[in-house]
Amino acid sequence: METCRFVLVGDETADNFRLSQILKQVFGRENVTRLLELKPLESFLTAHPNDPIVICLDLLGFDSEEATETIGRVREDFPKAVFHLYLDQDEYKRRSVELSDHWRNRLTHYFKTFKEPADVEFEPIVRGSLRPSILEALHNMSYEPIRLTPVFKRGLIEAKAGAEGKPEMPTAFISYSRKDWPDFVSTLVSGLAKESQNVWIDKDFIEGGDDWMDAIGQALQACDTLLLVLSPDALSSKYVKMEYRYFFRQEKPIIPILCRQVESLPFELATLHYVDFTQEDRVKSFSALLNILSRQRGSRRSP
Repeated sequence: METCRFVLVGDETADNFRLSQILKQVFGRENVTRLLELKPLESFLTAHPNDPIVICLDLLGFDSEEATETIGRVREDFPKAVFHLYLDQDEYKRRSVELSDHWRNRLTHYFKTFKEPADVEFEPIVRGSLRPSILEALHNMSYEPIRLTPVFKRGLIEAKAGAEGKPEMPTAFISYSRKDWPDFVSTLVSGLAKESQNVWIDKDFIEGGDDWMDAIGQALQACDTLLLVLSPDALSSKYVKMEYRYFFRQEKPIIPILCRQVESLPFELATLHYVDFTQEDRVKSFSALLNILSRQRGSRRSP
């Protein structure tokens, strides 16, 4: 697996020294930077705009308000950098009440490594816990950064536990008319989850509400494949048009799925090959869709 730069931000404690030594041993001294204070972090990120970066932050080693303000500012100004919190688990549970509800909820979605006693073999734990952070940092250099905020998370339907070959990324955005949910889209979503495909869908939001608009904006950026469920109602929806036109502008893959016959397709969609679910053999159509997703996943992983 490719690696990236690591920045360990925290005081000179035994735990931080231990983590620093492991990072240097595993990923190379040249790829690890130690910062004792929060203030130099933004200058470091400014100086390395083209590097995938994971920030290992000893969160509770700083004033909680200052630390969460820094995280928020860095996430806005340097969205490709990935935060990975380094925490004492018991202390985190005890002191989480110091954080505002907003930040306490957000931080539950951040990657974490918990400190361990000195007699625990820590290197395998560090390797395993950092792997998702590294993958996200590498992903962010080629794609729009993923923001697993609570509002985004609400619409995320992950692959079923135990599904073989579960993709590390991507997540497919499903664009559809709500009139097609009960008879088609709900079955499609559950089928994809069983077949190891993560999807994002807005069914748990009130259409047009502020929460819904925030979630749509985040999901359009984070997802790199659009599954466009075609029907007369979908093609008349201004929101569906907004979604597939965004993917066109970003030159991200669009897979049309015909669930009900339409008279004609908009010119933007006319040249795209669609998967036809209006035929009797929906099992065959679903298999064809999985093959397309699998080929896209494979091409994405190729150098």
